[in-house]
Amino acid sequence: MTHDGPPTRPPHLRPVTDEPPYDPEYDHPGRVSSHDPLAERALLNAVIVDPDAAGQLAGDITSTDFHLTAHETIWNTWHQLLEHDGAHPDPVVLNAALVKAKQPDAVRALVDVLATPSTPALVDQYVRIVRDHTRIRAAVKAYSDLGRALTNPDPDQLDALLCDAADALERAATYAGGTRTNTTGLADLTWVLSGVAPTNPPPVYARRLDGTALFYKGRVNGVFGDPESGKTWLGLVAGVEAMHEGGLFAMVDVDHNGQDHTVARLMLLGARIEHLADPDRFRYYEPDDADELRAAVRDVTTLAPDVFLLDSIGEVLPMLGVKSVDNDEITAALREIVMPPAKVGSCVIHVDHLPKSADARSTGYAIGGTAKKRATDGAYIRVEARTQPVPGGIGRMTLRIEKDRTGELRKSSGGGYAGDFVLDSTLSHVTTWSIGRMEAPKNADGTFRPTTNMEKVAAYVAEHPQCTGRDIEAAIPGTAKYIRDALTILITEGHIVRTKGLNRSWQHTLAIPYREAEDDLAQPQL
Repeated sequence: MTHDGPPTRPPHLRPVTDEPPYDPEYDHPGRVSSHDPLAERALLNAVIVDPDAAGQLAGDITSTDFHLTAHETIWNTWHQLLEHDGAHPDPVVLNAALVKAKQPDAVRALVDVLATPSTPALVDQYVRIVRDHTRIRAAVKAYSDLGRALTNPDPDQLDALLCDAADALERAATYAGGTRTNTTGLADLTWVLSGVAPTNPPPVYARRLDGTALFYKGRVNGVFGDPESGKTWLGLVAGVEAMHEGGLFAMVDVDHNGQDHTVARLMLLGARIEHLADPDRFRYYEPDDADELRAAVRDVTTLAPDVFLLDSIGEVLPMLGVKSVDNDEITAALREIVMPPAKVGSCVIHVDHLPKSADARSTGYAIGGTAKKRATDGAYIRVEARTQPVPGGIGRMTLRIEKDRTGELRKSSGGGYAGDFVLDSTLSHVTTWSIGRMEAPKNADGTFRPTTNMEKVAAYVAEHPQCTGRDIEAAIPGTAKYIRDALTILITEGHIVRTKGLNRSWQHTLAIPYREAEDDLAQPQL
């Protein structure tokens, strides 16, 4: 906001410059300054004084963009107060917080910040100036580091030194301190004149037997489940489809499955050797640190592959230094890693793991809170392995839709059941696969066979011998009728023995273990 003039300051609150000492070799006329204190103060003034400006800047600037330590402290403290109190901190509250935190330099700097005029219409320019100086400092550091390294270089390390300098300059050149759109998101509602609403494109990859598919192009899709449940296999299937159709498949493997292991899986799924060796058809990245990960994502975004598989989010977060329980940090990380490729039209598929605790497993999202689910604007699919995929065997995985932003997948699925993913590895040289909606398991007389509940009941009785029917129904979640039916079938088929107990109750003991995967009637047909 524009102020009529600076406020009167107490004598002990002198302006603070927080400037480094004069360097005649650096601070000579014509050299570009590494920072702009006035722009930093104007930007902070706009944030502190104008709530609209603060909301407008979300994601555009980070604390490290401020060159002056006192300004960085003011920025961090203001945002901590905002997060803690949920209200826009005013100068009095901010000053009190800085005093309490024993930050005298920041207290003095705040006086200069509040005395610096700012104009709402120029906030974007303040941001650009501050960010550009961040880039200048990064470029100067890269140049200085290279200069020091080349004063007495080791010839064997020359290539590494030059590559490091080139990478640092590239980061400086591409750094934007956050992204921002110039559009307003205004929707075109002229379709109401014709009465025909616009339609959303359907999913196009990981096609099912009926011709419909699971994953959307130009959106962030997700797959999650227990370890060894076939999650990555499902993503690889989409990639093989893309390559078969002449497209590009890119994979960033943060789980470090390995080149040989990944290529072997792709070949089993039918990928052609010449496609895997062609960088225009397949690209495999195996980053070791955050810088390599960001560089890989920039490369992927530039190439705009048809399918981009990220395996896995659970490893990406610690690589970026993000806490798996901090939704704000997770959201920022996902915006940086998975959203840019989706914005250029790629079908993004991220893989993640299901929590171990029963309460967390029931929430419908993977480890790390709701942020991952929120950032997924395509299909978010939970994989449940009824039979784990193993070499020489047949894996059967149930696919359930936890989220479908546009609704096209649910529409073609008729609900939340997306189908069963079957991997047949009984032949050594190839793994066949199919995704289709299965008929429900049936008993010999054609009635519904609740095989999942049968396994749960058998497991409970094994752990709680002499339990009653009431105990079983109370312990196992689900429809009471299906639980009772499951118990009746297990008794009829000899898996559970029922005996008379006290007070005319029936007690139950497991005689023969029951597993759904070993039940011939539990293997429904497509």
